[in-house]
Amino acid sequence: MTPPNALRALHDHLDDGEQLTGLEPVFFRLYPENTEAGAADCILFRPDGGAAPNELMQQPGVTLAICTARPDTGYERAAAIRDYLIANHIADGVCNFQILADIVGPSMLESGRSLYELNVRVWT
Repeated sequence: MTPPNALRALHDHLDDGEQLTGLEPVFFRLYPENTEAGAADCILFRPDGGAAPNELMQQPGVTLAICTARPDTGYERAAAIRDYLIANHIADGVCNFQILADIVGPSMLESGRSLYELNVRVWT
């Protein structure tokens, strides 16, 4: 299944900026193989509401969730992505990647892995 445009635009922008190096991209939901002990570090791209569209633009929301073996690594990755999107908030077809709130987490999973979330509005 091809991800919606906002998810793909955010993924591609982060990938072009080398922010996804070492993170396995996952779309829509985390699966057991992403959260079990020993799994590769990953980043989830999931649609998450957004603001009402108007005749000029769409404003979909995207939740990024970074799942890592170590809590400090997860926070560092989330902070680097947040800072990158603040400094590089424009991309082809996107007039603004807006950070809606600071990093949430860690949420500790039963497997001992940590999860950090970041919510982004994609102005297209």
